[in-house]
Amino acid sequence: MLARGGNAVDAAVATNLMLAVVYPHMCGLGGDLFAMVWSEGELSGVNSSGRLPAGAAAVEAVPGRGIGSATVPGAVAGWRALLDRYGTMPLSDLAKPAVRLAREGCVRAPGFARITKFMTALLERNAEAKRIFLAEGLLVQTELADTMEDIENFYSGAVAQNAPAPFTAEDFSEHWAEWVTPERTDWRGLEVCEMPPNSRGHLALRALEVMEPLDGLTPAYAEWHQRQIRAIRAVDPAPGSAGDTIYLCTRDEKGMAVSLNQSLFEAFGSGVVVPETGVLLHNRGAYLEVEEYAPGARPTHTLAPAMALREGEPALVFGTMGGETQVQIHLQLLSRIFVAGEDVGDAIAAPRWVIRGGKLMAEAGLLDIGAEPVPATELAGHAHAIHVRGPLEVAAAFDPRSDGATVGY
Repeated sequence: MLARGGNAVDAAVATNLMLAVVYPHMCGLGGDLFAMVWSEGELSGVNSSGRLPAGAAAVEAVPGRGIGSATVPGAVAGWRALLDRYGTMPLSDLAKPAVRLAREGCVRAPGFARITKFMTALLERNAEAKRIFLAEGLLVQTELADTMEDIENFYSGAVAQNAPAPFTAEDFSEHWAEWVTPERTDWRGLEVCEMPPNSRGHLALRALEVMEPLDGLTPAYAEWHQRQIRAIRAVDPAPGSAGDTIYLCTRDEKGMAVSLNQSLFEAFGSGVVVPETGVLLHNRGAYLEVEEYAPGARPTHTLAPAMALREGEPALVFGTMGGETQVQIHLQLLSRIFVAGEDVGDAIAAPRWVIRGGKLMAEAGLLDIGAEPVPATELAGHAHAIHVRGPLEVAAAFDPRSDGATVGY
């Protein structure tokens, strides 16, 4: 899309649409979206996260999967909002490459194939999910292609009409994307910018504000990591869950930059595909507490796209997947790039620590910080970043833990 003359927002939306086809266990039209855009000296944020339907009933335990775990999906409204304010191409045009691949079928990415096998029991609960995702051979999503061809009518068309109870068409028609002001904090000559609540991104700023200085230390010292860990624990005493999310970032020749998270929450979300549409609904409602579970409730979100500005312009466009560990990874990336001076690719590839379920865990290769190993079945995020080092020097890197890629034009 950039090569065709589009801008960073056009490219981000088109890429997200393609990921909705090839990485449907982590993102899609049935999920939510948070994004940050820098353009012509201004930074803005969009929060397109949905709410429980009006017909949601009180529960004794919050559903983890199934239709009761779903909220109204915000992704499509988020794409619309981004394009209405900044885009140069219609949403329907940006969807065409994804439509083609959904209809023709695509090779299953390694991560998708692995997680599909792991989540077979969930997918077998829903006839549509089983038919689409557990089929042999290429991943063909004909109904999703049809939905994407009519994407402008997402909140009034087949998805809204066919979503299982307690959803109604009115629940969909009442959703809108909200423009918000990112929160900022000064740190080492940068303005680090994160999304405000209901995103948890702002916790990364609070951690930076209380973190003991890292001067005189490097990642080769245990104390380097312990200072970051203490800062996280001070602002987020009991971080817990992981999550399955996509993160992407784009930048164009005019300097416009996009940082974007889009997610079904956990792998394959609710496990419920809206009949005749191919749209897999997320399970973000599972993040609510019992006392919060009520009509119109909007859950807290782990999605946290971020940027760091220097003299008002993006120096680092960055983010990751990883549920509640996203803010922990933000802290580690910022410290390695701007304190240790590591190359962005080295910083992303370096072994990480994460805190989950109150336990400190570390990937193989990290020095001894008193942590348990990260289980082989879990991931310490999929981080990606664009580092703007000067007017004519831009570096980008993807996470080797992921199926991602860095592409220039």
